[in-house]
Amino acid sequence: MERHERLERTAALSALRWGVRLAFAALGIGIVGALVRQVGAEALCQILRDAAPWLPLVVGLEAARIGTDALATYAAYGPAAGKCLPVRVLVRAALVARAVSSIAPAGRTAAEATKAALLAPWAGPAAATAAAATGQAVTLVSGGILSVPCAAAAYVISGASPITMALVLHAGLLITAGTGIRVAMRAPWLGAIAGRLSRRAGAHVHAMQARARETSLLPPGPIAAMLLGRVIQVAQYAILARAVGAATGVSRALVAEGASMVALAVGAFVPAQVGVSEGAFAWSADVLGATVPQALAIALLGHALEAFFVAVGALVPLLWRAPAPPDEQPEH
Repeated sequence: MERHERLERTAALSALRWGVRLAFAALGIGIVGALVRQVGAEALCQILRDAAPWLPLVVGLEAARIGTDALATYAAYGPAAGKCLPVRVLVRAALVARAVSSIAPAGRTAAEATKAALLAPWAGPAAATAAAATGQAVTLVSGGILSVPCAAAAYVISGASPITMALVLHAGLLITAGTGIRVAMRAPWLGAIAGRLSRRAGAHVHAMQARARETSLLPPGPIAAMLLGRVIQVAQYAILARAVGAATGVSRALVAEGASMVALAVGAFVPAQVGVSEGAFAWSADVLGATVPQALAIALLGHALEAFFVAVGALVPLLWRAPAPPDEQPEH
């Protein structure tokens, strides 16, 4: 009887999660539809057609950005990375995780979990867990750091505007949250709590914490790699602004990056942030130096880029077989 009730509760929770996801997706699609009707589909399609020749360059930069993500993951494994992580396995995991990050709610967390699952057979579960948590932390910290120049650029262009204030808040929250994750990873109380739940959980957390302590509290290597990826993304937005005919320049590109990060934070549980990024770019069109159709086109081109790499990530497991992992694991 208890088992039947547990199964019913599990099924109900699963249905609720899917219902919430579908509701968010429907809301996002509705926002996109409303914005397209507002600006005019014909004008928007013309802007997108004119921007199309620039897309191969943006795709190339996105591939480089995925490379920086793989580099950050490599650095998060610490000194033992060179011995346990084959480069092709790491690149394969980064491509699959890139697709997951675009379609899953809380995409970055899901992407780090995906990489941990794919890399654990080579590095061991404790090291993979520590690296995944570190990856989540440095993603937040790097986003917070870059939010500072984004907020400064927004202030120069628009003063103490809502986007400026949002970016200041965003910087503080992300740096605090990322640092908090790293502090918790090294804190004795985390292992103690896990040990009270079960001996196995306690042993795993203690092993993970031992690996986490092999790197500094805020490891500079992963943070630098993630910051490089974000700088590449700023360059992408500069190119997209040029492609749609909007104002260009470093300040405008930084504001576009800031708007994208705020949209990602607000729409963390919206699949692919559909509607959220379009709303954020349309809302900040004046600060971006763009018309509303141009700002909306930038967001839609960003979604096209996401869709391309979702397709790549979906094909990777089918066409690129992973080598057999070693028989003996470094740890269990």
